[in-house]
Amino acid sequence: MKDTEQLELQDVDLFAEYLEFQMLPTIVSTAAKAAGLPGKAQLGKAEWTPTSFKINVEYPGKIEEIEFVRSNGKRCVIGGETVPPFYNFIEGKKNPHPPLVTYDVFDMGDKMHLPKPIKNEYKGYLGDPAEWAKFAVDEFGAECITFHSLGIDPGTLDWPVSKSRKIFEDILQAVDVPVIIGCSGNKKKDVEMFKELSAVSEDEVLLLSAADKGTWEEVVPFAVEHDHNCLLWTSLDLNNQIKMNKDAMDLGLPKNRIVMDPTCATLGYGFEYSFSIYQRMRVAGLLGEEDLAFPISGGTTNAWGAREAWMSEKKSQSRWGARKYRGPIWEIANALCLSLVGLDLAMMFHPVSAATFKATIDQFYGEMPKALEEYGYYDWVSGQMKR
Repeated sequence: MKDTEQLELQDVDLFAEYLEFQMLPTIVSTAAKAAGLPGKAQLGKAEWTPTSFKINVEYPGKIEEIEFVRSNGKRCVIGGETVPPFYNFIEGKKNPHPPLVTYDVFDMGDKMHLPKPIKNEYKGYLGDPAEWAKFAVDEFGAECITFHSLGIDPGTLDWPVSKSRKIFEDILQAVDVPVIIGCSGNKKKDVEMFKELSAVSEDEVLLLSAADKGTWEEVVPFAVEHDHNCLLWTSLDLNNQIKMNKDAMDLGLPKNRIVMDPTCATLGYGFEYSFSIYQRMRVAGLLGEEDLAFPISGGTTNAWGAREAWMSEKKSQSRWGARKYRGPIWEIANALCLSLVGLDLAMMFHPVSAATFKATIDQFYGEMPKALEEYGYYDWVSGQMKR
C-alpha cells in the first residue's frame, strides 16, 4: 500500500453526513460527452477592455507639513498628505513627500551591546559619534541623523549634560543634514538635556525627541522658545495622543511643529497593534480630525529588539537563516508595513535596511507609465515593463 498509495474495498457500507468525490477531468469530460452535454469551452484571445473606477471616499483633511532646517539652508520635509499612502492613482492628489529616513547615532556606541551586523557596518566609528554621523552621510547618503544621548542616564554612565552638549555640537559641525535630538529615557536628565541642546541649536529647526506624558509640560516650552519641532510620544493609545497634541498646542506649540509617535512595536512582538493605531491616526487626520492631522514617526530600530533579528546562528541552530540578513530584513519589514498606514519619519539603524527601504519607497513615488504595453504589466519592484 505504501508503494501504490491505493486501497481497494469490497462489500463495505459507508455512513457519512457529507461525502465528496474528486474525479479526474478526463472522466468528467467522457461522462459529459456520453450524456450529450456540451464539451469543454475553447478559450479565445485575451483582450484589454478600457474601464475606469472612481474612489467614493473623499478626504477633506490635510496632514501638516513639518520642516527640518539647518542654518546652512539644507532641509527635509515630511507630511503634507491629502490621501492615504501610495494613492498615486487619484488625479491631482498624489502625496508630496515620501517618508524620511533618519540614521541612528549613539553617544556610547562602543559601550553598548549592539548586534554584530550593526557593529560590522560601523566598525571603527562607534566610539566617535561625530565621525559615525559623518560616515553615515558620506558613505550611505543619510539625509537626516538622530543623535541618541544615552550616556547621561544615571543607569548607564551618568554623564553630565555638558558632555552631551559637546558631542551634539561636534555632530552639527561634522554633518550638514538635520539632526534629531534623541533622549535617554531618564525624565530628569532628559529635561536638562533638551533645555541645553535646544538653546545651543536655536539657529536650526530640529526635532526634540521625545516629550511624553511625564515630560511634555517641561519639554514643549523649549521647542516653542527656540522654534524646534517636538515629537509627542504616547503608548499605543489614540485618545492619549489626541490629548497630548491638544495640550502641546495649548502651551503654544504651532501645528507645523508637531510630530506624533504612537509607539512602534516590532514585527512578531505586537506589531499589529502599532499598525492598527498608525492607520487609525492617518485615516482620521485625512477625514478631517485636526487633532490627528500631523506626521507620524516610527522607531523601526526597535526591530532589533526581536530575538529573531539578533540571535546568532549557533543559538538559533540555524533555523532562521543567516543573522546578517535576518536583522536588516526584520527592520525593513517593520518600516515598509508602517509606510502603508502613514509612516512619515523612519528611525533606522542598519544602513542596508535604510537604503533598501528608501529605494523601495522611491519606486512607489515614481511616475506610473501613461500606457501599458499590450499584454504586459508594470513591475513596481524592478521598475520595468514585463510580459
